[in-house]
Amino acid sequence: MKPLSEFCCINQDCSEHGERGGENLRVHQTYGKSDTIRLLECKVCGRKFSERAHTALSGSRLPGDKIISILHHLSEGCGQRQICRLLGVSRDAVGRLTLIAGDHARALHDELVRGVQVKEAQADEKWNFVENKGEVVHR
Repeated sequence: MKPLSEFCCINQDCSEHGERGGENLRVHQTYGKSDTIRLLECKVCGRKFSERAHTALSGSRLPGDKIISILHHLSEGCGQRQICRLLGVSRDAVGRLTLIAGDHARALHDELVRGVQVKEAQADEKWNFVENKGEVVHR
């Protein structure tokens, strides 16, 4: 289970919106089949949201370990039909998770590399051949 410091308030009007590592969140209650999913509450604005909000797990009824397994197979390059056969899930579920995980990965990438500016880039592999004593050698 992730520590609360890894979460942030999702209310865009909250002064703590998007700030991880704060002390503004608490567990309001748990829910799900085994009471394993936490409903978090922001102490600043009072907004309640699931710990699965804005993740690939959001809105899914599949168990978390099965979702993680699907995403792992996708990252290893398995096809959707193959994943369906291996894990016994519908093709719609795998397709939906593929889209959600892709959008989530893009947003996480944007959050983590915000402010990074490239000052210099080297194009070492720009040419696909080199000259060696007057003759062209192809790689």
